[in-house]
Amino acid sequence: MLAGCGFLPSTGYRNPADLSARSVVPHKLALSPYGNSPYTVDGRTYYPLKTAAGYRQRGIASWYGIPFNGQKTADGGTYNMYAMTAASKVLPLPSYALVRNLNNNKSVIVLVNDRGPFYPGRIIDLSYAAAARLGVLATGTAPVEVEGIVPGQTNRRRLLTARRGSDVFGPHRAFFVQAGAFSRRQDARRLARRLDRKGLRDLHVVHGTIDGRTLYLVRLGPEADRRAALAMSARLSRAGMGRGLIIDP
Repeated sequence: MLAGCGFLPSTGYRNPADLSARSVVPHKLALSPYGNSPYTVDGRTYYPLKTAAGYRQRGIASWYGIPFNGQKTADGGTYNMYAMTAASKVLPLPSYALVRNLNNNKSVIVLVNDRGPFYPGRIIDLSYAAAARLGVLATGTAPVEVEGIVPGQTNRRRLLTARRGSDVFGPHRAFFVQAGAFSRRQDARRLARRLDRKGLRDLHVVHGTIDGRTLYLVRLGPEADRRAALAMSARLSRAGMGRGLIIDP
C-alpha cells in the first residue's frame, strides 16, 4: 500500500493546467467498420447502439492514460490521452457524448472512439485530458451523467456552455478509502473481487503513475466527507481486510 496517494499523475504526464480547456465540436460522422458489432468480455455480451440519440445514463467515470497511449482504439484509430475522447461499452463508434461530473457540475464534450470500461458500475472511461477537464484526475473516478449527442439534434446552448467550461483544476471534494495498490492489474482485480464478496460494493480499480511506476489502486467510495470515509475504513477493518488509507481530496 502507498501512503498519501491522493495524487495527480506526475511522471510522463503533461501538467493538466497546460491542457486546452476546449471540448470537441460535434459534426456528422460515419460509423466505423470496427467496434460496432456485438462483442463479449468476461462472459458478458454487449450490443452497441446504432445511434447516440436518446442515450442518457448515470454511473461512475474513470480514466486511462500512459499504459494505453498510442495503442489502437476499438474503432481502428489510435488512442491519444491528450485528446478529448472516451471509451463506452455501448455508444456507437465514433460518436459524441456530453459528460457531466455530478460532484462539481463540470462538463465536457468527448469523442467516443473506444470500448470499456469493463468494471461494474462504470459507464465511461475518459482520456487524461477529459478527466483533467472534469476534475477526475485526483480521485481516479467520479459519479457522472453521460448524454449522447447527435449533431444537429442537440440543444446548441448546452453545447456552447460545455465548450466554454470553466477552471476545473481545483481540489476535488470526494474522499476514498484505498484498500490496496498493485503493480499488476489482475492482483488489484483479485482484491476487488474479495471485497465484493464481503459486501463492500462501492469499488473502483484505477491506475496512475507514481514515482515512475504504473500502479493499480483499489479504492472504495466516493464518500462526501472524512467522517463517512472513516466509517468506510472501519467497515473494511471489520471485514478483516485492514483499515485502508483515507485518500484526501
